[in-house]
Amino acid sequence: MPDLARRRAGDRQAGQALPLMILVLVALIAMSGAVIDGGNLMANQRGTQNGTDAAAEAGAIVLARRMAGSVEPGGGWDAAVQAAITASAAANGITVTGAYYTDICGIPLKADGTASLTFAGTYDFSTAKIVGQGLPTPTSTTPDCPSRTVGPVAGVIVLGHREVTTYFSGIVGIRTLGTDTQTTAAAGFLQETCAASEGEACGMLPIALPVNWSTCGNNNSLQDEGSQWVADGKRVYIVPLCSNGPGNVGYIDWTPPSGGTAELIASVTNPSNPAVSLPSWQYIASTGNVNSSDLETAIRAYDGQVVLVPEFDLTCSPSHGQTPDSTVPVINTAPNYGCPAGDLYGQGATQWYRIPSFTHFRLCSASITRCHSAGYDHGIYLAGSNPICNGAGGNGATACLIGTFESIIRTGTIGAAPQGGWNTSNSKAIGIQIIK
Repeated sequence: MPDLARRRAGDRQAGQALPLMILVLVALIAMSGAVIDGGNLMANQRGTQNGTDAAAEAGAIVLARRMAGSVEPGGGWDAAVQAAITASAAANGITVTGAYYTDICGIPLKADGTASLTFAGTYDFSTAKIVGQGLPTPTSTTPDCPSRTVGPVAGVIVLGHREVTTYFSGIVGIRTLGTDTQTTAAAGFLQETCAASEGEACGMLPIALPVNWSTCGNNNSLQDEGSQWVADGKRVYIVPLCSNGPGNVGYIDWTPPSGGTAELIASVTNPSNPAVSLPSWQYIASTGNVNSSDLETAIRAYDGQVVLVPEFDLTCSPSHGQTPDSTVPVINTAPNYGCPAGDLYGQGATQWYRIPSFTHFRLCSASITRCHSAGYDHGIYLAGSNPICNGAGGNGATACLIGTFESIIRTGTIGAAPQGGWNTSNSKAIGIQIIK
């Protein structure tokens, strides 16, 4: 009997230990789940943030096009902003749980254009204008971020969400974990550029240069050297004007399709600095070497000065009067980048250049020692045949621009409109920026 009692007591102890072992095992699995699934959630948090950033930028790019004076889409700007955010979110595998309009300071706006803030000064999404339900009506054109004085519509706040399937936590009933992010992106005028009326380095000349160092080939056509210009303000470049075809210099027609050389000269003499989104397709009035003494005189008026010049990386010669598509993501997507199929790198009379950046270019003059000592007393040699443009390699060019690249502008800090109003024709270059 004593042995039986002892066996029964041992069985009871074993039976009591089994639930404890199960609890310990569950705890260990839960801890493993916390480590593994937590790490997976953190990894997906970055992906969710990237997706939310991209969605907000997509919406801001549409607002940048609106700011630049582009033709309003058929469904209206609000629908275009919503479609851009939705498409970007889908492409990046996130769900948009909220999207609201903001001013350039990132403050959400109500339907009447006033700030959607609580009494404590925090964002109040319950009264903010939702993307897809119409644009807010602006009540101010002069935003001031420190004082929280709001301006017109310039950006969007996007709230992103992604569900992450768990590996171990499902054992304890946790099948998915959610990750939430928030991004504010706004469109504005790049602060590295300025209005033409603001002095030196502010006049935007309608002359597009290639993004890469280039020369003229054996057939006097553009030849890409494969490396970008060195923007140190020291190295003097001879930028050859290769031929009358799609060469390495294009003269932009801000008001296509008519105007010709006379309009080009007027745009050089009195820069209008129209708003230009980066990137965008721009119409070219003429390509290559325009042998005009009047145009040469107009550009030489800037000798020794820094001018703002667009840069191009692709050419498009659309057939049947078509226009390249500057919308995002089309303009950034290979193989056509918004150019109609088969028309990229075309050779026709109707030319468009894709503008991804700007450069500050200082034209040579006799007063600049490094130019004068090399015999470059002017920033352009255009009329007639100019052996000075042939270059050290003998590329055969008879016309050229000569000067130094001071800086390259692709993106930058954005700000409100220059003096004169938000939708001004004498504006700065437009960019977008993630601000929160």
